[in-house]
Amino acid sequence: MAFWKAGRDGDLTFNEFSSVIKEHVTRSRAAHTHPAKLLVLSSLLERLFGVKLEELIPGIETKLGSKLWGIRGSADLIFSNVVFEIKVDLDREIEDAKRQLMKYFQVLHEREPERKHIGIATDVIKFSAFSPVIEDGRVVDLKKIGSVNIAEASPSESVLWLDSFIFSKPKIRPSAQDLRWRFGPDSPTYAVSVDMLRELWERVKDESDVALKFDLWARNMEIVYGSRPEVASFIDHTYLVTLVKLIVYLRLSGDNVVREDRLKRALTGEYFSNYGIANLIEEDFFAWILHPRIVDEALRLFGDVAKELLRYDLSQIDEDFFKEIYQDIIKRSERHRIGEYYTPEWLVELTLRESLALYEEMHKGVPRILDPACGSGTFLCNAIHLLKERLLGEGKEPSEVLDFILDGVVGVDVNPLAVIIARANYVVALGELLQLGRRIVIPVYVADSVKVPKVTETLTSKGRISVYEFSVEVDGGRGRKRPYSVQIPKSVIGHKAVLSRVIDGFKAAVDSYRARKNRNEALKVFGRRCSNLVSEDEFEVLKATLSTIIRLIDDGLDAIWVFMLSNIYAPIMLAQSQFDMVVGNPPWIAMRYIENKNYQDFPKEEVLSYDLLESDQVHLFTHMEMATLFFCNSAEMYLRDKGIIAFVMPRSVLTGALHHVKFKEFKKPKMKLVKIFDMEDVSPLFMFLLVFLLQLRVEALHIQ
Repeated sequence: MAFWKAGRDGDLTFNEFSSVIKEHVTRSRAAHTHPAKLLVLSSLLERLFGVKLEELIPGIETKLGSKLWGIRGSADLIFSNVVFEIKVDLDREIEDAKRQLMKYFQVLHEREPERKHIGIATDVIKFSAFSPVIEDGRVVDLKKIGSVNIAEASPSESVLWLDSFIFSKPKIRPSAQDLRWRFGPDSPTYAVSVDMLRELWERVKDESDVALKFDLWARNMEIVYGSRPEVASFIDHTYLVTLVKLIVYLRLSGDNVVREDRLKRALTGEYFSNYGIANLIEEDFFAWILHPRIVDEALRLFGDVAKELLRYDLSQIDEDFFKEIYQDIIKRSERHRIGEYYTPEWLVELTLRESLALYEEMHKGVPRILDPACGSGTFLCNAIHLLKERLLGEGKEPSEVLDFILDGVVGVDVNPLAVIIARANYVVALGELLQLGRRIVIPVYVADSVKVPKVTETLTSKGRISVYEFSVEVDGGRGRKRPYSVQIPKSVIGHKAVLSRVIDGFKAAVDSYRARKNRNEALKVFGRRCSNLVSEDEFEVLKATLSTIIRLIDDGLDAIWVFMLSNIYAPIMLAQSQFDMVVGNPPWIAMRYIENKNYQDFPKEEVLSYDLLESDQVHLFTHMEMATLFFCNSAEMYLRDKGIIAFVMPRSVLTGALHHVKFKEFKKPKMKLVKIFDMEDVSPLFMFLLVFLLQLRVEALHIQ
């Protein structure tokens, strides 16, 4: 990472800005007055970034007794001014610094209420950043954004922290760390954006369609978190999802200016659909920001964020760009509570290379790979890179390679935020294989890969037909819940190409109904697209499902039903196609932490059905790991005969714990252990166990 100063050709080298920081710390410790500190800070900012401190509002000294120094923000920044309150000893004077910042913020807000400001209290070694909390036009409090001690932090961290408030360098080479610093929870951009999103949420949260999006999101996340998440998490997810949408849009389009009309097309997904990527951005849970009452403010907000993103050369993204900001926004404690542990790149690559080598020994050729708990897509992206390199090296045409990957590298996760990031990473990993105008569907789905909709029967004019039914209760107003159910024939789910065209038919019919509110016309649109794909009784079931969606629209619940249908049935479709390899890092969470009452019975039944416990051992259920159930279920549902499953598992499955004894027998489904990598002594990695198993095949046991 490099930084430059004005009036000099080229960038400062690492050694040069390290020297600048070291010299600055020495000068700061020798400065014992406010004027001296101000001079030292001014010198630092000019040498590193080519910017100068200036008096922001002349005459403020008469009113407040002190001058207001700061940096006038670029038009590209979401915040307008950075205000500095300089102290001799920040630890001793922090409360006074905060009082002064509140006074400054009040004056700035009264003069220009539409502008956003950030304050930094500092003794020019320690820096603490704050944003104002404003209620009814009054600054009532400060919210801390982040802090840094440049005498203790590394020079690169110190410079990057400061530059996240200044954003001085154009066309920065993007990195995951840089994105986290400039747009993550400790950044001013995040603080201002989330505050604005909260304001927008308060204005539309009671709208039926918006409330439904939140409710459906919360139900999904209740499976992930074990308990119902808070609105604050929904706001965080909305911010991160929208940031990801903007980054992928700017990378694909190559736009170097931000236009509101194009921005809206990106956020609705229209841009990506026209580009040929059908499901990169769907009408998901986070589309509430496009509600007509707030869409103009939301577009202005994210237009400013997009201008900041233009500082990157996004054509150079070549890694899991979102991993660090994802981990920061979804706090470590929260991720670990739900059993989500980040898998280091080296461990992902080791897992895949060992699995591919074993597959080559057994079968030759290139395997189809599924990650049933794909998270943000680390396993998927590494698999794409490995298979792409191999297939292109064998002389395959890029179009052939693209076809194979889209069919053979597939992910599922119940967390909608993770899936959107995984899809974005998937697109970046495809790279040059993407062809403008060619329609593709990214094979990453929002669904529970271990708990799928049940088969039932329904009556049609032709007789009974087997269907997969999805039922949901939604708020019908006045605290009343109204049940709705949609059905897809089992036979349709079994044909991937047919199901895809049926979903497209639903989308076209819903778009028609939203535009003209003509039910008959919508049904005709659906009929023209789908009636020749299915039998009469299948079409009757599908028409009934479309009628239910139209009724939901009429009831003011015009949400994301087609999005739900295109995802929730994916595990059934994938189970029917089966895979050569199932890889990944399943949830590491003990059953006792699953608080969702409606979900608790399911794992209990599954634990007994896979003989992981005897009927007289139910007292051990709370100690069971979801990872072991996930392992057995994934192997049985998705893995073809003589396929390979390779999971990163908690090391406790190797110990003498009673609740893992039955799991280690590998009887249901019947499997044979091939290889274990025990990571107990790897530092700083906590206890990882990498397990390779081979279904229905006997091999020698190797431990490395």
